[in-house]
Amino acid sequence: MFGAGEADWAAQGAGDATVAALRDVAGADLYRRNAFRITGVSTYANRRAVRERRQRVATALEVGAQLDLGHALPVGPGEVRAAFDRLLDDPRRRLVDELFWLWDTGDATCACLSSLHADHDEAVRAHCAALDREADGPEVADPELKGLWESAARSWQAVLRRAAFWDHVRHRVTALDDRQLGESAVDELRKEFASALLRPITDLAARNQRDQARLANLARRWPAPSIAIDDQLETVAAPCYEAVSTALTAANDRLQEGETALAAAMVYTDVLPELRRLDTLVPHDRHRRTAGVRNDTAILLNNCAMTLMDSAGPVGESSALNWLGTGLELASDDHMRQAIEANEDQVTEFVQTFEQITNQARSLMAAYGPAVADGFLGDLRRQAAGTPGEALIDKLRRDLGTDRGGIRPVPMRGRSRTAFRLAFWAVLVAGAIFMLNECSSDSSGSAAPAPPAVFQVW
Repeated sequence: MFGAGEADWAAQGAGDATVAALRDVAGADLYRRNAFRITGVSTYANRRAVRERRQRVATALEVGAQLDLGHALPVGPGEVRAAFDRLLDDPRRRLVDELFWLWDTGDATCACLSSLHADHDEAVRAHCAALDREADGPEVADPELKGLWESAARSWQAVLRRAAFWDHVRHRVTALDDRQLGESAVDELRKEFASALLRPITDLAARNQRDQARLANLARRWPAPSIAIDDQLETVAAPCYEAVSTALTAANDRLQEGETALAAAMVYTDVLPELRRLDTLVPHDRHRRTAGVRNDTAILLNNCAMTLMDSAGPVGESSALNWLGTGLELASDDHMRQAIEANEDQVTEFVQTFEQITNQARSLMAAYGPAVADGFLGDLRRQAAGTPGEALIDKLRRDLGTDRGGIRPVPMRGRSRTAFRLAFWAVLVAGAIFMLNECSSDSSGSAAPAPPAVFQVW
């Protein structure tokens, strides 16, 4: 006999072990592995009836006789014997298997309304048929399969709304009369049951990438708590999340090593396809983790664009704006979207200003010669000292033929993963606009503009 404390401990253990049995059977093979289905034994059969059935089946198996178990499942002798062992040796697993097989039989021993048994069996049959059809590899558009899933969802939802369902389970615990079962087992099963009914769908989604969109949508329509649906789908998506993380890390490494174009290309070839899969399984508007990896991808594309503009200047405009546009589509928070939009404006402004600088330098060169044009560009270069802007000005001086000092370009500095802006633009653009305005002001109202004075910026 149990003492008071021992009884409480045993009852708690019964609940935990029964839930463990429920989790073990939950999956795409929920009905395929059901011991009652495999053996053909009634869910109300007592231990004596199960042993007698096992003996008859075992004898037939030994002599190789044809055996009708009431189904066409491809089961071997070992699986049949294991199913009988579960029914006789594991009352918790037996109780779980009862939940997923037929109750409306002539040997029922409970006092439930016949409608409860009939409704339960309707849910079991539709659910079982849907999973059997899934195992056969259905066409994506299969109206009969769609009807089976809808019937299973509707029937299970109706059954679980009836308190009598759990009264039946309590009656079965009493009838089984085993100390490994108790009231706590029923309470714990009740908490987990809806999630267990959902798991076959998410299990199928994990197995079948080709059909994940349909199965994920099916899971989201299944009558289960939304948190359970989201958690199970995120578990299915775990390999995809890992693939995105690995690809982002590799692309960021290339960016840090100065391979900007390769880094961006890796985002498009390795990251974006996985993000599309994630949005099928775990949409970013419902799953924070998906939104997070999309935002990480947006940051990386933003940084690729900024680094390209640092190194290539105006010739990088098209690629930079393309990458920023993709990043803007992926960005999942207002701060990131605003930062990318500001950078898009900066790229456009920078290119326009640099074009003005080039045109002004050419005009000065044509009117006053290389020395004046070079003074204008040299002044801008001093304002951009210590930034990648020096290299851009140096290149322009070489292209125009004004550079007479042999100034070496300054190598581009490394960029952190979360950088948003090109600091030198603020200096270069602001200084250039000021000087262009000065040039315009000096030349207004006169037939021939005077050479601009050298302007020192802070």
